[in-house]
Amino acid sequence: MASAAASRVFRALAYLCRAAAVVLSALVVVLCLGTATNLGLVSIVMGLNDFVPTAVSGLLVIPTPLGGAFRGDFFLVAVFLFVLDWGLMRASSAVR
Repeated sequence: MASAAASRVFRALAYLCRAAAVVLSALVVVLCLGTATNLGLVSIVMGLNDFVPTAVSGLLVIPTPLGGAFRGDFFLVAVFLFVLDWGLMRASSAVR
């Protein structure tokens, strides 16, 4: 019974990490296109900056020819969340 509950908790956390990683990945693509100001995403980006660890905040921010910027810090956090999702799904399977 406890292992089934732990499996469900791990799986729920994995889905949350996956959803956050997908949103960050989509945001990285939109920011590369330079349409962030047109779509009103500036306030969202500024709010997300508070959740990015200070060790990677502002790291690998590269201007693109399309007028936007590749946000390497968001990319690194998204990769970390995808890896965490994978690990939590593995843990969920191992607990059962």
